[in-house]
Amino acid sequence: MGRTRTLAFKSLLGVLLSTLLILICCAPLLYKFMEKYYAKDLDQLIIFRLQEFKNDRLPSFKADDIEVWNSFNEDIFILPFDKKYPLSVVRQEEFFDKAEGHNIDFRIVYDEISIDGISYILTSRIPMIEKHDLIRTLTSQYGLLFFVILISLSVVFYFMSKRLWRPFHSTLSKIQDFSLEKGEQPQFNSTDTAEFVQLNSILNDLISDNLSSYKKQKEFIENASHELQTPLAVFKSQLDMLLQQPDISQEQMDIIQSLYSVSSRMTRLNKNLLLLARIDNDQYLHMEDIDFVQTLYAQLLYLRERAESNEIKVNVEIENPLNIHANRILVESLITNLIVNAIRYNTENGTINMRVVDGGFVISNTGAAQALDKERVFRRFNRTSEEKKGNGLGLSIVHEICKMHGWNIQYDYQNNLHTFIVQFV
Repeated sequence: MGRTRTLAFKSLLGVLLSTLLILICCAPLLYKFMEKYYAKDLDQLIIFRLQEFKNDRLPSFKADDIEVWNSFNEDIFILPFDKKYPLSVVRQEEFFDKAEGHNIDFRIVYDEISIDGISYILTSRIPMIEKHDLIRTLTSQYGLLFFVILISLSVVFYFMSKRLWRPFHSTLSKIQDFSLEKGEQPQFNSTDTAEFVQLNSILNDLISDNLSSYKKQKEFIENASHELQTPLAVFKSQLDMLLQQPDISQEQMDIIQSLYSVSSRMTRLNKNLLLLARIDNDQYLHMEDIDFVQTLYAQLLYLRERAESNEIKVNVEIENPLNIHANRILVESLITNLIVNAIRYNTENGTINMRVVDGGFVISNTGAAQALDKERVFRRFNRTSEEKKGNGLGLSIVHEICKMHGWNIQYDYQNNLHTFIVQFV
């Protein structure tokens, strides 16, 4: 998965990129406007200077003053009269500029005046800003504008998104904390944002339907398990009575033995389903301090014999004493199911290694020469092999017990050993 970003960040990034694109697209138009209005301001200035000269200086101006005036004034000067000059029309012409050292554009206006009864051309001009200077000015202004927009939008978006998305994050937090097993309907904060109101409404309906279905499922499993106990007990009792009949044939004996095996399997399945239902219904809330090592050896008293009857060697290593606070019945069930699983899916002349370590329990066994699917290994009714007898609930029970106590369980496959690691802390 690639790097993820918040929706607020993506929105801000989109707005900033759009703003930058708009500024770039508008740059030529803005350049033309700046050039036009700059020229307009210059036109007003040169006309003002022209009128000022005519009003203030021309009445007392003499022909002998023209040469001196022109030597000291480059922007307003007097030329001999010539009809080639367009009068009273501001225009743009190119002249050499001493300061720049090259030709530049000037805004210029010509007007006819009379000095000592002789017609002259009064010229008023002012240099235009050069294009590269105008572009540099525009770029710096654009840069400053974009920087201001960047900072402003970032601050505004931060506070706006924090306020606008608060109901969503509240809903998300409650969804993350939601657990189907707890059976509690989350209460979402009220909001006046239509989209979030719709989201909360849909989530409420969805969670309510799931809780209802889950509750019915738990009730069905528990009720079915309870109801099956008596028929299974009667069925098994009747089989016991049939086995005691003196005149049954070998063929009948084999059929009865087969039915007896199926009955035992159904009894175990019913017992496991009932255990899962009780765990789901929080019926094992009594906790006590338990010596895990002592409990492990107690369960091994009858499980070791079962392993040895299948020619499986059992090794137990106690690295550290281990005391846990848990429900005793569930701890015994956890140990039993892990060991039974290791026996059932082992190989001939295989081994089972158990280690009690600081804060954990590790059990590994030989078995199929391939790793199990970590995504499915703890699912209910998941069986790694159809050749082995079992109902596929053992590891699921172990997982639920760990989940209820807040423990962590992991599966690993290394060196041809299937390993389950339970971490109590």
